[in-house]
Amino acid sequence: MTWRELGGDVKSTLTAFSDLEGSLPSDWNDHKHPPLGMDFRSFFDSLAEGMVVYNAVGEVIDANRSAVEFLDVSPDETLRDKISGLVFTVSKDGKAIDSLDRPGYATFRTGKSITAKIMGGDVPGRGLRWVSLNARRLNVDGEPVGVVISFLDITDKRKSELAVEMFMDLNRYVVNATDEADLLQHLTDTVVKVGQYPLAWIGVASGAEGGIEAIHSSGDTDYLFDSMPSWWGSTESGRDPTGTALRTGVTQVANGLATDPEFDSWRDRAAQFKFASCIAIPLFLTRQKAVLTIYDRHISAFNEVTVERLTRIFSEYVFATAHVRSIKQLESTVEGTLSALALMTETRDPYTAGHQNHVGALGEAIAKQLGLNSKLITLIRQSGEVHDIGKIAVPAEILTRPGRLSPLEFEMIKRHTLVGADILSQASLPWPIAEVALQHHERMNGSGYPRGLPGSDIILPARIIAVADVVEAMTQHRPYRPALGIDRAIAEVSAGAGTLFDPEVVGACLAVFESGFTFESGDEVDRSRIE
Repeated sequence: MTWRELGGDVKSTLTAFSDLEGSLPSDWNDHKHPPLGMDFRSFFDSLAEGMVVYNAVGEVIDANRSAVEFLDVSPDETLRDKISGLVFTVSKDGKAIDSLDRPGYATFRTGKSITAKIMGGDVPGRGLRWVSLNARRLNVDGEPVGVVISFLDITDKRKSELAVEMFMDLNRYVVNATDEADLLQHLTDTVVKVGQYPLAWIGVASGAEGGIEAIHSSGDTDYLFDSMPSWWGSTESGRDPTGTALRTGVTQVANGLATDPEFDSWRDRAAQFKFASCIAIPLFLTRQKAVLTIYDRHISAFNEVTVERLTRIFSEYVFATAHVRSIKQLESTVEGTLSALALMTETRDPYTAGHQNHVGALGEAIAKQLGLNSKLITLIRQSGEVHDIGKIAVPAEILTRPGRLSPLEFEMIKRHTLVGADILSQASLPWPIAEVALQHHERMNGSGYPRGLPGSDIILPARIIAVADVVEAMTQHRPYRPALGIDRAIAEVSAGAGTLFDPEVVGACLAVFESGFTFESGDEVDRSRIE
């Protein structure tokens, strides 16, 4: 029997083969013949899956009602012509599929069936649609005569999945973000890489004449240059989606860039880059108004549901950029407060000028060597820069006395840890800054002060600053002794590793100096003395 002899009789064709499992709808094997009282055409049209049958040269033999509805065929259109225009050319990751790998041709050529594969195809007049597709070759007398394809429309589900993926990616980035510009650039990157759009850019008003400047962009960015006509003024030039969105503060959608006469000024350029749709979403940044414009190479890409999803996602993300900006401002305020406090301490004790900054720098280097996270590393540096703030409560003559201190005077010195912790706590500074001021003279064997804390009862940042404090102090001149040098300092903390100092911190400190660390004073380490 040949395909021509079948004469396009879909019933005879499909029921003639017993090996079609997996290529047809899930209930097909239960109903190779129509249920009692139902003719084959009615049964064929009742299936929820769209079904299209092709002959050996790729011509449409027939299609059921679900396929027709999927294609939205009007009464004056020829079914065969419209279905012939349905080509699944986009893979799940948004990349174009080579013609040899398209499901109908590939299945007919290789005989390998396709099962539940997510693919996209342009439906004439409706844009990109996503389907879960099955394909199987039809054979007669061992000869391939055609292909049957069945599919379910999963467009809404797929678009929802992509929106969720974008939302999750953006959320993950926000958690560790420290810079507003990085956040906005990541936004356009995510739209292109995760959302599978060919171009996304953020524009702001530029110049007195109403121009728009692209401050962040991803994808096919050549579209934005070579005198790209985009303005936000009230003239005709400012009526493109981006300019209108910037001027009005209302989201603009253009689902027919190549056909809508309203966009004559941009039609040729859109056609050059094969852009068929775009959406322009206002972003209300704190410092200025901005617009996120996204392009798609398919018509009608931005329906009502898609617009609502994108607007909600990006509005929430812009809120996150404002939060990051506030955090940066707060961090700047903290840095300023800490600098002022450190200066107060050094004004009282000129011999320790720069000591706290040096301790902070070495503490930061040790924390990096230990592999701590970036936020904690910064906090350890800041803790070191104010760890001696409590010395403002110690009389200046005691701080600068060249001779030996009496027991009473030493007790006054020891109180600087309590005073410092109290001052920093009342300043509402982040943990562990105040706690480091309190604990940086505690020792591993419990011999330190003010509380005599042992071992792990001392927080790690304080254990780090304790080592940095001793090393830095021994390298600098004091009223009661000359500088002892870096080698003596290294030997001192090494001898106390495990009893006075955390051995892991001491090891990290040695590694820092072995790698070439120096204080701002220019002290150099003699690497031959470090074991």
